[in-house]
Amino acid sequence: MNSTRLIDFSKSIGVSQGTLSEIEQNKYYPSTETIMAIHTNFHVDIQWNLFG
Repeated sequence: MNSTRLIDFSKSIGVSQGTLSEIEQNKYYPSTETIMAIHTNFHVDIQWNLFG
């Protein structure tokens, strides 16, 4: 994903780019609010988001 899309994605789920990077690197677990924002905005299954 290019940086513009990452910026838009992080804004749409309510986290900073730094937090998004840490989530991607498994340094930080997403909050319930972040998981719900991903589900609501991008229709990603909650169970898939939690368990892969």
